[in-house]
Amino acid sequence: MSQTITDTVPSTELSEVDMATLAKTRSSGISFVPPETHDMVRSLFDPTIKKSFLELCITSALLFNFVVAYFSVQWFGRSFTRKLYILQYVFWRLCYNGGIGIVLHYQSHYETLTKWAKKSQIFNKKNSSLLGRFLQFEVGAKLPSKNKIYEYPPELTTWLLFRQFVDLILMQDFDTYIIFVFLSLPDTNLSVLFNWKSVLGIVLILFNVWVKLDAHRVVKDFAWYWGDFFFLQTNSELVFDGVFNISPHPMYSIGYLGYYGLSLITGDYQVLLVSILGHFLQFLFLKYVETPHIDRTYGQANDNVINGNTPATIDDLIAKENFDYSRPLISTGMWLTNFNKLRISDYFTVTTVLTIVAWYITYSPTRLTLFFLTFSIKFLEWVIVGTILYKQSEDKWFTKLFMKNGYTQLYSFQQWQFIYNFSLVLSYTLLTIQTINNVRMIPFKEETYTQLIFGLLLCALQVWCDTEIRDAISDFGWFYGDFFLSNYITSRKLTSEGIYRYLNNPEAILGVAGIWGTVLMTNFAKDNIVLASLWTFSNFMLVKFVETPHMEKLYGSEQRISGVGKTLLSLKPLKRVSEIVDNIEHIIMRSILNNNENHPVVTTATTSTHMPKDHDDYSKRTNNAKDWENVIENAIKNVTSRLTPNCEFELNLANEEEACSVVPDPVEIDWKLPTELYNDNDWIGLYSVISTRNNREFTRVPSFGHWVHTKDHVVEHTDDFVRGKIVFDALLLYYEVGTYEFRYHSKDTHKVLMISTPFQVRLPQLDTSDEAVLRESLLTFLQAAQVIKDEKFFDYENGNKYFNIKSLQRVIKNSIGVELSNEYIRKVNGDVDIMANRIWDIKKILDELE
Repeated sequence: MSQTITDTVPSTELSEVDMATLAKTRSSGISFVPPETHDMVRSLFDPTIKKSFLELCITSALLFNFVVAYFSVQWFGRSFTRKLYILQYVFWRLCYNGGIGIVLHYQSHYETLTKWAKKSQIFNKKNSSLLGRFLQFEVGAKLPSKNKIYEYPPELTTWLLFRQFVDLILMQDFDTYIIFVFLSLPDTNLSVLFNWKSVLGIVLILFNVWVKLDAHRVVKDFAWYWGDFFFLQTNSELVFDGVFNISPHPMYSIGYLGYYGLSLITGDYQVLLVSILGHFLQFLFLKYVETPHIDRTYGQANDNVINGNTPATIDDLIAKENFDYSRPLISTGMWLTNFNKLRISDYFTVTTVLTIVAWYITYSPTRLTLFFLTFSIKFLEWVIVGTILYKQSEDKWFTKLFMKNGYTQLYSFQQWQFIYNFSLVLSYTLLTIQTINNVRMIPFKEETYTQLIFGLLLCALQVWCDTEIRDAISDFGWFYGDFFLSNYITSRKLTSEGIYRYLNNPEAILGVAGIWGTVLMTNFAKDNIVLASLWTFSNFMLVKFVETPHMEKLYGSEQRISGVGKTLLSLKPLKRVSEIVDNIEHIIMRSILNNNENHPVVTTATTSTHMPKDHDDYSKRTNNAKDWENVIENAIKNVTSRLTPNCEFELNLANEEEACSVVPDPVEIDWKLPTELYNDNDWIGLYSVISTRNNREFTRVPSFGHWVHTKDHVVEHTDDFVRGKIVFDALLLYYEVGTYEFRYHSKDTHKVLMISTPFQVRLPQLDTSDEAVLRESLLTFLQAAQVIKDEKFFDYENGNKYFNIKSLQRVIKNSIGVELSNEYIRKVNGDVDIMANRIWDIKKILDELE
């Protein structure tokens, strides 16, 4: 049983606050309630709070920095003092990494500080050494009573002492940086300083202050001073609230935007470079000290990993099931990854880039040429990529295109990967060259260097964003795998890991940061503004009208609120604005619905009940309906008996009720004609009702061979009439869906004597209950159509001249929704087994994609 200093106090006597802040040591498991602590600023500068000796020394040192700076400027000049404080800032920033960083590294791995305190008995009441008494005095000054120091475990007292070390370095780091920035302000009046850069800089500084304050609100002093390196709170879980919903590691990322705000205000590129150095060192601290400790303490588990549905897992599954699959070539913005020496398309991509670069160096194209070429390529990329994704989302067009030609689903995805990556590489290569060309034309000033560096920072931000996106959704998501391989997805749940915890569509915002960076680098060149606008617009359109609808269709319409959205909605003013917008949207929708009820649409049958019968529109619509009824009635009763009752023209259809025939079932025609009208050269033709139109007296369109003479089909010939029966079999029928009619023609002319009742021609439905049944159903149909030989399909050159490859394609598509190309059918020589297997495989994959 672990030891606890609260054992002597019943748990019922602990307040709710104590229970909430209850902590325990990392290794020994001692439980205790930490004392109240204060943030750095209050600890050092709030006169109402008790100060320790070291805190007074730190405060004095901070004030001394300003005194030294003042006299240094007076004695040695501003330039020398500025360099002096650059060196001081760099020193204290290195102390942050090399001092705090190293101490925390060893404390995290080995609890070095805590073990030293225990071994040396620094906080033992009997320790009478000078160091022991001084440290006990120092820590005791931070507690309500000096005797309290002996009631707490060494983990807490060591942490309280470590806080003084942190205060010294962090405050000196901040102090020297601020003095350096102040000394870098231009010697000019305030009116000159007030411009858009200063305004933006102030906004960034205020945002930075809010980030720091909100971060402290969320994590309190415990995490602010790396308390979990020494001991753990009982509810030790990572907290995602407030600013921690906006950005990963906000204390290290957006928590330093004030650096860049001050750089904008000063307009000094040297301040910007120093700020970048400081921020870079901060990221090194995060990468090598804090992140490894967080992973060891809190773990990396997430819902997607638990469900086994991460994009990386899907990538592994694809590679496992397809041994010829290799990771696709990807442009990272700086270089190409996954280059495969055995993949020709990779060489093509690299060669294209090198060719464009060589073309630029050799021919030095004009600025206008580069602009139009970059604009055209980007616009073409947007159209091609957007069209493919839209049609793929709607009906799996791209997958079907390859599968009907004998390729696999994965092969189609690989071709898409090449198209998408190549278009990105091509457009970004041209944009890079176009930007470099424009930058070369700018006369360089100090302000120009600042804009150039900020532009490069925005480019780095976009590269980072793209990297984070790939880390979160892997190759599968980067290449829109859920458009092409949705059958590999086992859980219909969007990822909320990595950058997607904070933004729903990071590519629509941060994904164009670098593009607008080129605008800064080129000093707001008009052509770069146009290109940046095109990039932003195309990204927005793709996300809004292609990607988002597909995700709603695949993963459900329930909207996932991003971390940024949660934080914004938690702000009362923005929450109120959101409610107002929702109310306005509801009012507009109700207004539209009310207008529809008052003014019904004529094309909707049910709306007629809302319209008075004496209304002009109602009477017009009624007349139109009657006209249509007359047309349909005339079409149905379309039997012409012209002179005598001895005229008959009747069809024997398999489905008399629906007046339809399913090809290749034969259609029988019983005809009867008065003897005086009959001629041995009479003939019957089959026509589409649409082609013959309203001409009932004379046929003005050819029959294309769909006709038969009557003289060989007479069954009864008397003095009064002639009767016959003709069968239109598989060799005479049309294999296209539509409405048809038979026409009886006099002699060898196109004069019409009789017209049959119109009937529907339908294509058969093949049985797809299983693969063997499908094969047998397809074979039976082709045999009935008389286009089969040795269980192989052959077209009209050797068989039924009205049933060709296109007819077969129509039957398969109409029946199963699957397409086979002409080239594939010919490639397999019309083999029914191979075609049936292929149809079954395609159908199975398409069903899985639904």
